[in-house]
Amino acid sequence: MKMKTGLLAITFIFVFIAATIAGCDKPKEARSITLSTTTSVNDSGLLDYLAPYLREDTGITLDILAQGSGQALATAAAGDADAVIAHSPAAEKEFVENGSGSDRTEFMHNFFVIVGPLSDPAGIKTASDVASAMKMILGTGNKFLSRGDESGTHTKEKSLWKLADTDPAADRDNYVEVGKGMGDTLVMTSEMQGYTLTDLSTFLSMKDKLDLEVVVNQGSELKNVYSIILVTEKEGKNIKTKDAKDFMDWLLSSRASELIAKYGVEKYGEPLFFMGT
Repeated sequence: MKMKTGLLAITFIFVFIAATIAGCDKPKEARSITLSTTTSVNDSGLLDYLAPYLREDTGITLDILAQGSGQALATAAAGDADAVIAHSPAAEKEFVENGSGSDRTEFMHNFFVIVGPLSDPAGIKTASDVASAMKMILGTGNKFLSRGDESGTHTKEKSLWKLADTDPAADRDNYVEVGKGMGDTLVMTSEMQGYTLTDLSTFLSMKDKLDLEVVVNQGSELKNVYSIILVTEKEGKNIKTKDAKDFMDWLLSSRASELIAKYGVEKYGEPLFFMGT
């Protein structure tokens, strides 16, 4: 009798363990959210790299709308996205203050750099600071290509011109407003052998296709911080609040931090993004 009881107990334990293992192996429920994001995060390939890990851990896939930060925030404000990643702090804070978003969290950074021709015809490698370099480009008759799209990069660029006490619009022959994303702007800059401001991650991911190099990469003004923001529920729009929050939690987790810290190291010898601010 005792033996039968013991066998039953052992059998029950094995059945319980098998059921638990089967439950762990069960694939996550498929979910998707729309992410409105700055082009630099997308053009660098970061989101494609993270996608399979995100899906494995949460079941979430991303429908990506890649735009400049200004347009990405406008898209989210209209209720056409569930979450937004941007790198334009003043615009992000306004977005939250006017009730369009919540839980704004700065979570990673990289750096802006000025890139230009290998020969550096404007001689800005010798500039004492970023503002001096910006002024030298137009002052020496060289072209500067601006995204001109109210993106986070364009906003940073305008702040650097202000720091340089220079109005680039006064020199229309050398100042070119592209009105496109970072990737397209870099291609045009290479073709025209001019200079532009870019985030380092996008430049490194495209470097093999460009006839450009980094000529200015020093200065506290060049730090580039990214935030994720949840979109506030809006009447008439199906905002996936819970799924977006789950995505944010995953993006801020140690798992995602480790993945982001590795991205770019093997190919470029350094990560393209750094966690924290």
